[in-house]
Amino acid sequence: MIRLVLVSNGIHLEAARRRRVSLATTRQRRVELLLWDRDRCWLSAADRRLWPCQLPIRPHWLTLLALLALFGLVRELVIAHRRGAGRALRLLLRHVPQLELLDDGLDQYRDQPRAIDPRQFAAGTPYWLFSDAASHRASWCTRFDCRELGPLYPRDPAALALAHADSQSPEANGTLLIDAPGLERLQAQACRLAHPWWLIPHPVRSKQAWRLPLTAADRLLEGPPEPWIARFAGVVVVGESMTLLAAARLRPAGSRWLVALPEAADANLQRLAQALVAADAGAELV
Repeated sequence: MIRLVLVSNGIHLEAARRRRVSLATTRQRRVELLLWDRDRCWLSAADRRLWPCQLPIRPHWLTLLALLALFGLVRELVIAHRRGAGRALRLLLRHVPQLELLDDGLDQYRDQPRAIDPRQFAAGTPYWLFSDAASHRASWCTRFDCRELGPLYPRDPAALALAHADSQSPEANGTLLIDAPGLERLQAQACRLAHPWWLIPHPVRSKQAWRLPLTAADRLLEGPPEPWIARFAGVVVVGESMTLLAAARLRPAGSRWLVALPEAADANLQRLAQALVAADAGAELV
């Protein structure tokens, strides 16, 4: 019998890792197969040990697994949501008897989630969630059997910085711009953002909000933003993304950060941002 775990981005993958580790002491009677998006996820050697059986997400693999589900061979499915599900995934959802959900990022803090529709899942479905701001979860989360994964971002960022020690560190001054919806509101006030600018574009093109050109003194960065946040002593600017929580936990002591949310941001997410800023003398909500 097969347990299928489907991950489409780094947050799904980290949630799946922790779920797998937390269940490591229980008796495993099923083969756990990882299907992953190799354009947005990067498997480590440890991941390959966690999942000796893994395949990249491809239509033909999903079709084959859907056929196996029809014959009762796929008994469990672990996914983040069903938005944009194709025919094969919809078939899996109909025929797999046991379902679990993985955290998808900020949705647990939105009164009106974007990716997951809670009504599409049975009450009491296991939902594996990160706990960085569990007290600010939206009320719809109570529909599910919420299982805690611990905080996505550790209190001590030293391990993050060490893991990326081979990256060139930014200077202590300037502004780290972590692109996300909401940053467009700061473009009219760009004069308040000290150069050099260190811009990390949003990996999803449709969510890229920062449009101002960089100067010769500025720099376009690559890679995940968390290691940069953990060692940047200038001003960190975040928008509507998980870097909101990363900045609250990972920044060096005494550094400053700005939060710029879109005007139409979810009301509960705005309350979360207000609470984070109110608890930090170095933070400002713009």
